[in-house]
Amino acid sequence: MTLKTEFRVYENVYLQVGKYLEDNSVAIQVWNRQDGPIATITVCLCDRSLGEGEAYVDTNNCPWAVDFIEQEGLGKRTSRMRRSGYCTYPVVKFDMQKLIEQEVA
Repeated sequence: MTLKTEFRVYENVYLQVGKYLEDNSVAIQVWNRQDGPIATITVCLCDRSLGEGEAYVDTNNCPWAVDFIEQEGLGKRTSRMRRSGYCTYPVVKFDMQKLIEQEVA
């Protein structure tokens, strides 16, 4: 996969997928072998009402993240959002099978 941010274009990116302990929501980091960790694209807002495979996307630090997720077919926006501080974070329903396919051990 290729990731385009406001800073540069990263080639051959892969994902590390886990869960946040507080609310069991999906936690996703984007990496590549050349640069190491590039970004954490999800954020934990301690919301136990999130469904399986759902998470808040960190549009505060990664304004490009929702576009990346949708372009790569990793998930789809829901209509739900949550405000925290001065940012509003969208909820994305992730395709867990697709996430697993994009992981590198």
